[in-house]
Amino acid sequence: MPPREHPCAILGCKAQHKSLHRLPANEQQRLKWLSFIFEDKVPENVPKMLYVCANHFSVDCLENAGQYNSGFASKLFLKTGSVPTIRDPVSLQATTSTKSNKVDVACQTEPFHTSLHSVGTQLSFRTLQAKRRSTSVQTTISSFELTVPSASSTAFMTSTPLKPSLKRPRLELEEEEEEEEAEETLTESKIIAQDSDVTFDPAEECTSATEPTDLSIQECPVHNIAKFIVYETCLMELFSDCPVCQRRCDVKSQRLGTFLSVQQVCPHCEFVRKWNSQPIIGSTPAGNLHLSAAVYLSGASFFVVEKVFAAMKLHIFKYNSFRRHARLCIEPAIVHKWRNWQSEMLEQLSRRENVIVGGDMRADSPGHSAKYGSYTMMDLATNTVVDLQLVQSNEVGGSYHMEKEGLKRSLDLLDARGVRLECIITDRHPQIQKYLRDRNVTQFYDVWHIEKGISKKLDKICQIKGCEKLRKWLRSIKNHIYWTAASSTTGPERVAKWTSILNHVQDKHVHEDPNFPACLHPQRISRDKNKWLSAATMPFYKLEKVLANKRILKDVAKLSPHHQTSTVEAFHSVILRFAPKNVVFPFLGMLCRLYLAALHYNENAGRPQATSATGKPIYKLAFPKAKKGEYRVREVKTQQTFGYVEELLDLIFNQVFVDPSPYVDEVLGIHIPPALSSAYDRPEMEEAISSRVTRFNQ
Repeated sequence: MPPREHPCAILGCKAQHKSLHRLPANEQQRLKWLSFIFEDKVPENVPKMLYVCANHFSVDCLENAGQYNSGFASKLFLKTGSVPTIRDPVSLQATTSTKSNKVDVACQTEPFHTSLHSVGTQLSFRTLQAKRRSTSVQTTISSFELTVPSASSTAFMTSTPLKPSLKRPRLELEEEEEEEEAEETLTESKIIAQDSDVTFDPAEECTSATEPTDLSIQECPVHNIAKFIVYETCLMELFSDCPVCQRRCDVKSQRLGTFLSVQQVCPHCEFVRKWNSQPIIGSTPAGNLHLSAAVYLSGASFFVVEKVFAAMKLHIFKYNSFRRHARLCIEPAIVHKWRNWQSEMLEQLSRRENVIVGGDMRADSPGHSAKYGSYTMMDLATNTVVDLQLVQSNEVGGSYHMEKEGLKRSLDLLDARGVRLECIITDRHPQIQKYLRDRNVTQFYDVWHIEKGISKKLDKICQIKGCEKLRKWLRSIKNHIYWTAASSTTGPERVAKWTSILNHVQDKHVHEDPNFPACLHPQRISRDKNKWLSAATMPFYKLEKVLANKRILKDVAKLSPHHQTSTVEAFHSVILRFAPKNVVFPFLGMLCRLYLAALHYNENAGRPQATSATGKPIYKLAFPKAKKGEYRVREVKTQQTFGYVEELLDLIFNQVFVDPSPYVDEVLGIHIPPALSSAYDRPEMEEAISSRVTRFNQ
């Protein structure tokens, strides 16, 4: 719509219509318009911005005259090739003829096409065979005052895809065909009588779309359109009375998950209107697919969302529909997104020298009964997850061997992509040590894992009678191991610095080892001389037995001087949001949730510290339970972002749903191990029931 200050270019147009139409871009049409405007005397210098109001066009040139006169359109549209012919216009509404009582209205989310067309939808044959019952409804809602519509609208309005319907492989997709019978209700007070999904045929009637509502929304993708919660009684007020004859209408409604279709029929003047709450893409209501994708991509549980919907009396589809959406659209999109991102990341790593990575495994349950083990490989220089390997316990003969298999797969992938490792930082798993030694890969140990083991042993010693004095040194010993790792460059130097603590607790600060001959702190006179330990006492003997253990000394020599795996542990805590340990997932579902966690972590790992309005950094106090009253000061980070979710939604709606075949083929190439129960014989159900006993009826 041009600005209001543009006048009609026809000389003498006094009652200018609010619908103005700019000169067409087609040169032949433009000359015809100019010839009419200037009465065959076109000047040499024609203004660039010329408009002609709708009063100068005949009714045959108008696309939606009937809708405009009936109040269902705020602007008149011209048909292609229209030319102004009326020099002295009469009121447009007086000249429009009324040849039909049928009116098209838009759906709740208007199809945004400037070029108006009709599009059919695809449905399965069974969709047309739903059992239905019909009753009439008479409501007492205030009516609308509208004029009689014209002949330009003669059919029902159905939701159309936001893009032209493309032929795509169906992949056995029978959208939303639930086991329960479909139901159609016609009462205003009760739209849906049961929880079953209702099938319908959106291709029964096809018509041209009405005018676009807002230029800024015309190109908005379907999944980016705003949604609102609409109450049943408020919605049915719009369909109670006929807008033509003001009498009561028969109203029919059908539901398909979150989708609602309402058909209004006037038995008096044959006015017909069909309204859909969502656009239809292919044979799927857009809202159903969008809800499934939103639940999956946010790491939520469908069953929890289902309970929320039930509490609010919001209609939702069944779990089978959610799994169908996940299998055919969502999971293929996640796999494709992760592999593309991973390929780019590995390409960057292959151009770097001396890459330092950290690796660790996370089990889906504690102990040796874990079903899945996910091995994480992270680039510690950029704090980015570069690879995830999911191992099922029956692939390697038990959960104890899953970590080694996951590491092997990750290293094979890095080698295949030409990534040159300087070293890898892991925990002290014995199988990992031997495997990396045989593979000639330099390995360092994470400091926290060693410190945690030593601290547990010392805590037990402090509980022994006569060893309480050792508790004063616990914090110093913990700090000492971190300082040893950070300040040393060689293994012997680390061992020398580590064993110097045994002299230090005796108030001896000169050592025999040439790699660390003396303590670096200045000489001080102690105020509390009782804190020092004596060599011949039990506390010192217990302490020396732990700190000078051969295995501990061997591990201290391999403490990581570069980075630690704390960021890997932080990523494992993020996985809990997408794959909680108390929920059982299938192999592919678990893998996709790991990919989502990695995408989320990689996007938000480098967030800066939040600042106040004055630019001051923000901190917060935390009181960890394990510290027993001691506080910690932590930085407050900026808000998390979810750009990967938007990118996945664009991929699902714009590419995967249109043609899922290549994306599904990518998923089919993933090796999925057989279920754990496949190794056992499955009895007949009747036999299992007959042999069932309880503790009370044995």
